[in-house]
Amino acid sequence: MIILFIILGISPLFLIIASVNIGWNFYIRSFNKSLRSGNEVMLTFDDGPHPGNTEKVLDILAQSNTKAIFFLIGERAIEHPEIVRRIVKEGHLAGIHSMRHTAGFTVAPAKMVTGDLDACRKILEDLSGEKIYLFRPPFGVTNFNIAKAVRKLNLKTIGWSVRSFDTAIKSPEKVIDRVAGRIHPGAIVLLHDRLPESAEILSGILREIKNRGLKPTIFKEIYD
Repeated sequence: MIILFIILGISPLFLIIASVNIGWNFYIRSFNKSLRSGNEVMLTFDDGPHPGNTEKVLDILAQSNTKAIFFLIGERAIEHPEIVRRIVKEGHLAGIHSMRHTAGFTVAPAKMVTGDLDACRKILEDLSGEKIYLFRPPFGVTNFNIAKAVRKLNLKTIGWSVRSFDTAIKSPEKVIDRVAGRIHPGAIVLLHDRLPESAEILSGILREIKNRGLKPTIFKEIYD
């Protein structure tokens, strides 16, 4: 009986912890790193598009001939369609990051989650003229309802193996050092393009990637 109570007590806690650890692949099988990348790494950006900040990030990516993935918020895409079009025109990939990126998304029923992601996808496809099939859940939270929506819409979920914490660490230098200390062949790096420091952080990370003999690219597995 005691063991049963322990199991019943631990199970809800495990489910909660699993929901905020996308790399566990408990609810959704996500692509968190490449196992056949050689010396390549992949840069990803969340929460855009943002006027000014995203454009500065795009400028740096263009100067370094680097391609990346941008996970975009539907409402912001509607407000800044020209940035969405530029992202795709310059050879980057666009992905779904929900319509509004609210905490409510993480507890919504499957039908609402499906409607939200489908609406965001249609907006991005209309603006970009491209098929949108990549998805990153807001806050990196997954659960049974989000998993059901992903399966229904046939989306490919992208996680990460290096989290920059650029939204929490206020010093760009510390963010760069954090990523530099964790970067590895096959890494997927989580960044944000909505911050005033985003361009500075990106420049530093690109420098560290080069110093380590690595190459930023979009992994071929994304297209599989």
